[in-house]
Amino acid sequence: MAAGVVRRRLALAGAGAPPPSPPPIYRQTAAAIPIPEPQVKEDGAFLPWLRSKAGSAVSSALRIGTSPLGRSLFASQPIQEGDCILQLPHTAQLTQDKLPQEVRLLLDDVDDAVARDAAAKVAVLLMMEQRLGHESGWAPYVTSLPAKGQMHNMMFWDLDELDMVRHSPVYDEAIQQKERTRKQFSAAKPALERFPHFFGEIKLEDFMHASALVSSRAWQTSRGVSLVPFADFLNHDGASGSILVYDEEKDVSEVIANRNYAVGEQVMIRYGKYSNATLALNFGFTLSRNIYDQAHVWIDMSEQDPLYEKKLDIWQKHHRTPKSQHMCSSGCTRTSFAIKEVKYYGNKGVGIPQALRAFVRVFCATSIEVTSFSDTTMMASLELEEMAMEAAENDGRLARRPLKHAEREVHAHRKLLMHLESMIQGHSTAIEQLETIDGAASRSMHPLRKEMAKNLLAGEVQVLQSAYAWVANYCKTVACT
Repeated sequence: MAAGVVRRRLALAGAGAPPPSPPPIYRQTAAAIPIPEPQVKEDGAFLPWLRSKAGSAVSSALRIGTSPLGRSLFASQPIQEGDCILQLPHTAQLTQDKLPQEVRLLLDDVDDAVARDAAAKVAVLLMMEQRLGHESGWAPYVTSLPAKGQMHNMMFWDLDELDMVRHSPVYDEAIQQKERTRKQFSAAKPALERFPHFFGEIKLEDFMHASALVSSRAWQTSRGVSLVPFADFLNHDGASGSILVYDEEKDVSEVIANRNYAVGEQVMIRYGKYSNATLALNFGFTLSRNIYDQAHVWIDMSEQDPLYEKKLDIWQKHHRTPKSQHMCSSGCTRTSFAIKEVKYYGNKGVGIPQALRAFVRVFCATSIEVTSFSDTTMMASLELEEMAMEAAENDGRLARRPLKHAEREVHAHRKLLMHLESMIQGHSTAIEQLETIDGAASRSMHPLRKEMAKNLLAGEVQVLQSAYAWVANYCKTVACT
């Protein structure tokens, strides 16, 4: 099978290498945030319509029903591990190549915000099909999609709701996503207004709704961004090994069961190895316990440091560019690193990222053996040169090994502890406020969104606390040697 693995659309925060295999005590599903949707009757017209669209059977193993998660798919017959339980050809999927050619060509000529974003074009196609209503050839599918009021993607959160997660990087990401969607709409609107028979009145709220449907339901295949009817009724289980794959030879998307299912059991797949921040931002739900959660550690680098330029130069020469960096109003540069929960297996511990530890060694480089400012600067400069020489003599990776002087190694990591402690305190305070606040603003917030915010912050706290414990133990160990 020439199958390319596909998954839900990649977002700003969630994908990445998986952590070591977790203990099998957690089954993560979206059950923490039930999403009410209208019931779809098993004997409805949807599946007959889809079989007609596909020109073949879609699935004989699944039926549509409802669960605490809303619309779901259940086993209609015993399913064995390895069975193909769903198969849908590309012709029965909504993709940008199904836009009328004149619309697609015009969008290709507009701002890059739309021209280079296949998902935005699929959103435009969805708007067109929604406008056509029952005259659309995709009406049974389009009318089955959640209405705007049923969606909790963060682009729909108001400022008070977003303020609940202001201590998380997802706060900035959500604002940027809103702005990016507005720019895409502004770029596409003049082009779409030339086709009133397709789109009618062009409204931002309709484009945002369509964009949110695409971000939460579409899949990235080798054929592009695709809305895959029926497959998107499958709910998310982060512990599942089943994903949607694309078979290029057959030109179909399909799902293979990763375990046995009894008749009537809900069948679930994994959308991706996503953190709660990503799930909230793009999918509109979070998990009460997410094994793929992560947090971002922000470190301020004062430009008043006399060795700031030298440190930055050495770091960049050795290709250790920080993941993200921006200027602060207080005259410092803030740098961010993503970390996952620290795991311990027997006597071995999988610690925080080596790149983060290298970063604090470089940017905390200073001698703590002397008190003279000039001597301190000189010693720190020598220390930086030693790091660069060591990198050149070995594998080229800067500051990946402990500093030769144990006291300096502890000093650098204690600086990191201070950052972690401050972040933990900020998150913990925000969670306490969510649990105790009873003002008018709190009462106006959607209860599901409040629960999402708690899950998101609690998951990040757990990651930060695990990193804090690891670094504290490391400092203690080094200091005792």
